Amino acid sequence: MRSRIDSKAGLHPTDQGIADLKGREAAHRRLRRLAKLMDSQVRVPVLGFRIGADAVLGLVPGIGDVASGLIGAYLIYEAHRLGVPRAALLRMVANTAFDTALGAIPVAGDVWDFFFRANDRNMQILARHVGGLPIDVPHEDATYKEDGRR
Repeated sequence: MRSRIDSKAGLHPTDQGIADLKGREAAHRRLRRLAKLMDSQVRVPVLGFRIGADAVLGLVPGIGDVASGLIGAYLIYEAHRLGVPRAALLRMVANTAFDTALGAIPVAGDVWDFFFRANDRNMQILARHVGGLPIDVPHEDATYKEDGRR
């Protein structure tokens, strides 16, 4: 009896499914790391809250907010490639657009960037559709529990 083999990759359909799943998991991990870098990488010692590159980039007039918005757009693009539904993608676009627009306001936008974490919000939306992160746990807490550090 002849087994069915995917001629494109030379893999059995079950092996192809496993490879696809591993690829999705790797992409999800990569996106979680990027979101953490952007929104919650560093803990502020005295104040006890976390900041990321988004807040720091927001301090650079004009260019910083555009760069943060482009990184957010990349996260959305990758979510689209992972098969996130259109309605969820639109919520992700709204989060990123809102963060970028308000972050561009001098001074008030810089304060805004410290508190509104569009990438973390987008990762929670992504988690509902791809899996991996609990929906009701902030991204940085879930990541630390997953890594075994705290």
